[in-house]
Amino acid sequence: MLPVTYLGLPLITKRLSKGACSTLVERITARANSWVSKALSFAGRLQLVKATLISMQCYWCNIFLLPMSTIKECERVLRTFLWGGRGRSKVKWADVCKPFSEGGLGILELKTWNKALLLKHLWSVLTEDSIWAKWCHAYLLHNSNLWTATLHGHLSWSWRQILRLRPLVKEHLIYKCGNGEHFFPSRSRKGSPPYTP
Repeated sequence: MLPVTYLGLPLITKRLSKGACSTLVERITARANSWVSKALSFAGRLQLVKATLISMQCYWCNIFLLPMSTIKECERVLRTFLWGGRGRSKVKWADVCKPFSEGGLGILELKTWNKALLLKHLWSVLTEDSIWAKWCHAYLLHNSNLWTATLHGHLSWSWRQILRLRPLVKEHLIYKCGNGEHFFPSRSRKGSPPYTP
């Protein structure tokens, strides 16, 4: 890891380590400790978790696939603050992260949200004509198909992690054929999945 940061994120050339993520954990811990949780109601602590502490993590999740050890450490800080630092959690964290309609508190589950934010990058490459998407096709994919691009070569660790999420993308793709005029692979946009009858 280079000894510099950009917009609060470490500039890394290799795998994101637990040590590189220590800054994130420290910031979340410091922010949680700055609030006097005992003087707040449970509803107040819940709102601070959802509005502030989660957003601090999402900023990193939008760029890196965080190590599981970091995810668990962040969740530990959130649990401690949410329950007022009193003993064990009253409800399983997996249940807390469920939507209100399913009996949860609507807190974002970090592991799932991390993957969802990274999937947005793949979606951008598939659907957008932005400068970043064009750059990805020209320099990262070398004008090849997104679905067949290999993980070999001089690719950054972060880009490899994003490409490894391609099977998850395929599970949720919905094809809209219409009259079939623009569905043939030779006329489909660059990076779109191959046609299968």
